[in-house]
Amino acid sequence: MANHPLNGKVKLYQDIPDETYEANILSKEHVWQLYFDGAARASPTSPVITGVGVVFISPQNHVLPRAVSLTDPCSNNVAEYNALLISLDIAKQLGVKHLEVYGDSQIIVNQVKCEYKVRNEDLIPYHTAAIALANSFESFYIDYIPHLKNTYADALTSLAATLALPERATQQITMTNRQLFRPKYALQINTVDESPEPLEPRD
Repeated sequence: MANHPLNGKVKLYQDIPDETYEANILSKEHVWQLYFDGAARASPTSPVITGVGVVFISPQNHVLPRAVSLTDPCSNNVAEYNALLISLDIAKQLGVKHLEVYGDSQIIVNQVKCEYKVRNEDLIPYHTAAIALANSFESFYIDYIPHLKNTYADALTSLAATLALPERATQQITMTNRQLFRPKYALQINTVDESPEPLEPRD
């Protein structure tokens, strides 16, 4: 998000109640932006854990982050498609009509833009569902952005994969920004080498 600076201050909200892409000629006052990311990660001691990160920016520059842990193992491409489908479903629930979507998976983005053919049969159902959801918006635009410009959604993806919440579980996390903690009365180190006085013998 550092590479997509917003004008002025923004508020962070946790809860708010054919061709598949087109140039958006609408006023920005009606267009939502969406950044999505998905990743499947495995470790030697645990099965594949999949995380999804979604970041919405409303026309009023309100930022709505979502992190989702998927309970089933899958490939990275399936994880990316799930991230897109989940985010589009959330957008429909929010009543979004005009949407700009950005993701760092060039394969998935170009498949949805119909610039790449879907050769993997496992991805065909996801692609079909994504096209249907995309066409349900009054206007829809999707484009690829480099990974370094999708850091917010990527961070949420990592968080969701790390937490690996069970199905239907919800956990709210509050993140704040503050300065480094500095004690008011710091310990003062005596630079003079003073040897301790010997104890006097007791009677």
